[in-house]
Amino acid sequence: MEEDFKKEARKQYLHYFRFWFIGIGILAAACIAAALSARTRDMPRANNEAPKERVYDYADVLTDAEEEDLREYIAKTERELHIDIVLVTFSQSVEGQEAMEQHGLRSADWEQNMRDLADDFWDENRYGYNKGFEGDGVLLLHNWYEGQNGEHLSTSGSVEQRFSVRDIDQVLYAVDDYYATDPHRAYRAYVKEVAKLMDTSLSLPFSWGLVAILPVIVAIIYAVSGASQKKAENTVAVNAYVAGGRPELRNKEDMLIRKNVAARKIETDSGSGGGGHSGGGGHHTSSGGASHGGGSHRH
Repeated sequence: MEEDFKKEARKQYLHYFRFWFIGIGILAAACIAAALSARTRDMPRANNEAPKERVYDYADVLTDAEEEDLREYIAKTERELHIDIVLVTFSQSVEGQEAMEQHGLRSADWEQNMRDLADDFWDENRYGYNKGFEGDGVLLLHNWYEGQNGEHLSTSGSVEQRFSVRDIDQVLYAVDDYYATDPHRAYRAYVKEVAKLMDTSLSLPFSWGLVAILPVIVAIIYAVSGASQKKAENTVAVNAYVAGGRPELRNKEDMLIRKNVAARKIETDSGSGGGGHSGGGGHHTSSGGASHGGGSHRH
């Protein structure tokens, strides 16, 4: 009888949740199909306005062979991610009133000028994988000027939408780890980190599928383990009080044996209250009018 009880419990459970199981299965299959499609589809570049060059080493910190290696690595990554990846190095003072007058900068602030220079370079060359000026892509600007050494990461399109402030910092930290001893390795790390953060075609659907399926797995395990537990010796059988197919209540009298009620008054403070806070944020718009996101690190 115990085995029959287990089988009936499992049968009832699967029957009750059958539509949920079917829906989850369809969702999981759709997620896997979408992930495979996203990874295998060929999305040709739609922007023919931007130059083909991706590595602008004005600071001359890379050898010719290193520049060529970066171009090949970037080209391969762009084909996989469908975004433009640009690197610009230079060595120039971008801070203070003198720098403003000498180079025609709009601000005396280092970070503001780095952001403007990166965004302007992107806009003027009309970078963007799917369209010029405001298309999908990312640009790393590295200033090697003594005393003002640092980088700014400018993001556009899908990269701007995807990257959080933490993601941007993660890319810049990857550059910081190697730039002082091996600039070539630092810039490969830049491309690699962007690729890791952008390559979510499988990880995101898989995560959503896991979130959907995991509760089902837990529920099944719980149901099976609960049904398989042995009934305690003093447990009343399911049909113990059933006679002739109808329930029969043996004891029709409720007897109050003991009553012990304790009451406690909870004092309230009439002067108590609460509060809150609010915050906000924004984004930078370059002189050309396109919206970009990004962040800077200064050494």
